[in-house]
Amino acid sequence: MTTIVLKVKDKKQLVALMDVVQRFKISFSGNMDETEYLLSTDENRESLEKSLKQSSEGKTRAIKTSELWK
Repeated sequence: MTTIVLKVKDKKQLVALMDVVQRFKISFSGNMDETEYLLSTDENRESLEKSLKQSSEGKTRAIKTSELWK
């Protein structure tokens, strides 16, 4: 295992870096929590807010695990 320290200059760089880290399933530690990451772009924020609203209104559906990727 190799440890590296990265210093990002702004939130845009941090979001891009976190995207790469998550895509490659790299373990990490840092100051940005999952909620902050999910809310870091307008598109993500709008999608999350829409999903939360649908859930609170009971607009959900059950999907069997075996059917997830079909």
